Amino acid sequence: MTKYVIRRLLQAIPIFLCATLLSYLLMALAPGGPVEILAFNNRMKPREREELKYILGINDPLPVQYLRWLLGDDWMRWDNDGDGLADSAVFFIDLYAPKLNDSGKPLIDDSSGEMITRSLPPGTQRGILRGDFGNSFYYKRSAMEVLVERLPATLELGLTSFVVGITLGLAVGILSAVYHGRLFDQLSRIGAVIVNSIPNFGLGLLLLLFFGSLLKVLPLGGRCKTLLDPSCVPLPERLEYLILPTIVLAAGAVAGYSRFMRASMLDVVSQDYIRTARSKGLQERRIWLRHGMRNAFIPIATFLGPSITFLLSGSAVTEQVFSWPGVGRLAVNSVIRRDYPVIMIVVIYAAIATILGYLMSDILYGIIDPRIRYD
Repeated sequence: MTKYVIRRLLQAIPIFLCATLLSYLLMALAPGGPVEILAFNNRMKPREREELKYILGINDPLPVQYLRWLLGDDWMRWDNDGDGLADSAVFFIDLYAPKLNDSGKPLIDDSSGEMITRSLPPGTQRGILRGDFGNSFYYKRSAMEVLVERLPATLELGLTSFVVGITLGLAVGILSAVYHGRLFDQLSRIGAVIVNSIPNFGLGLLLLLFFGSLLKVLPLGGRCKTLLDPSCVPLPERLEYLILPTIVLAAGAVAGYSRFMRASMLDVVSQDYIRTARSKGLQERRIWLRHGMRNAFIPIATFLGPSITFLLSGSAVTEQVFSWPGVGRLAVNSVIRRDYPVIMIVVIYAAIATILGYLMSDILYGIIDPRIRYD
């Protein structure tokens, strides 16, 4: 198992690099750009806009921009004499940016006819591989700090909904298989179809309308009584804020896991070893729970990978409906604001969560079924 995990982690490196490349290409090729955001609603002259492009490195070739974002630029250009201007650089970096007039065009030396240039500042970026995603355009501070602040809220909601969803889903699926064809089985199947047909935002708005506006027994949103997360009291003292978003997120998990667990259990109990156990006179409950349920868990492990990813990355729709200050809501707001550094760190974070989620799903196969060996 250890060799398998190490091998999968090594295989995850090129997958992660491909995810970073695709993410950066989507960002770079999308309409607009950092200069438009930083110069929005500002009396910035064309000269200042062009200089900002040179400082941000947007005028560089796309491969150079990607390498700077991935590996940083502190190794690309540096200051040897301590004058605050870069005088050394790797071979594919142009250190000298042209000086511009107010219309944004390069200044020309009348005597020589050549452009007047100036050295750029030395590199200061460390790159995303070293945890430097730059500063948020909106929050005016490190994008990493912004993400870390939102992680506790996402993990709190995700872990709660995951535990509730998988516990109820597996229990309902097992009971539906035990009482196959009876009233409980029929009601659970109908309920699963109904829940799957209602989108998360629709269910969330219905719960807010009924429990929040009409009955006024639960809050309409948020995580705490105040907007500042550090002022939140311990979780047991504010469970009312967690109930409605947990119901919305867990409802889909209950519907999905119950149907898959029911089908898996019905397939397992038709196997020869189950009939052999019955012929030996074993109790029916022991047959279902000890022999049937453990083997029925094997297909379920396939769906635990996406569930773990969801636990780590959060649900953008549900967090937006309930004003939950998590990573999902942060991603939605950052896209609206075109806050590129935050968007990119959320995308990379989600990619890492996906890779780890599917790795844990494969590991669960070996834990649930000892017959599976990865060597």
